[in-house]
Amino acid sequence: MKTISVIILFLISAATPSFALIGDNEKQIEARYGKAGRDMGARGNVHQMGYVAGGFMILVDYVEGICQREGFANPDTSPLNAGAVQQILKMSAPEGTGWQEGPSAGADRSWRRTDGKAVAIQPANGIFLFIQAPEYVPQK
Repeated sequence: MKTISVIILFLISAATPSFALIGDNEKQIEARYGKAGRDMGARGNVHQMGYVAGGFMILVDYVEGICQREGFANPDTSPLNAGAVQQILKMSAPEGTGWQEGPSAGADRSWRRTDGKAVAIQPANGIFLFIQAPEYVPQK
């Protein structure tokens, strides 16, 4: 019985999709998400690509071919529920790291990854959860 439980836990963990990590290059992102569904073009030095993986639409901001930001949303653009937010945070943390909720600006929520290499921001409307390099400033 113990062996069956271990096998079931292994299969569940192996089936859990892995999201890319900030700092990954385009080939690493593609290996996790598959081919981009849409090239959103470039603004300045930021090139945006759209993917669908793990049940989410994902918008990736590349700077010089390196991922600096990922925006996660439900395919129907409904607000992300608490479970989806926790799933994204968990899958966006390398082994041995986690997230700590931080001070929020207004109704926005924010988290800092325990290794200090990423932050997460959920605007008040709850539609997106952005994971990004702490120093990254998105272009408007």
